[in-house]
Amino acid sequence: MNSKQHLKIENEPFMPLTIEHIGDAYNSEAKLYSLCHYYVQLGELMQDPEVCFIVVDGRGDETETYEKVQITPYSFRQANIGIDDESIIFNENDGIVKNCDDDMQHEQAEFAEQWLTNIWQQGFLIS
Repeated sequence: MNSKQHLKIENEPFMPLTIEHIGDAYNSEAKLYSLCHYYVQLGELMQDPEVCFIVVDGRGDETETYEKVQITPYSFRQANIGIDDESIIFNENDGIVKNCDDDMQHEQAEFAEQWLTNIWQQGFLIS
């Protein structure tokens, strides 16, 4: 994202893809990101879908060592059907995990894996 807080990727005929840095966790050792397709309905932005991720980048100066980057989904939203699920809840003060629903988090990880494959196949990401 080149130090930007958000990035919108246009790729017709698909809905734009928005990537946004939405906060920090683990005393700022981890970054929180939202990946979302939005559309407008009755003047409101609707997530279709939105998946939020925890990103821990342990690469240091080894920027090509992607094995040291951990990416974990922690929430899923689908506005048009009223789904707003958080599998990982953070403490407000320090961003440390307060609660984790392992089954829900596993479902979110499976969805994210398929969705990211679709995003790549649709040409949003350059390999």
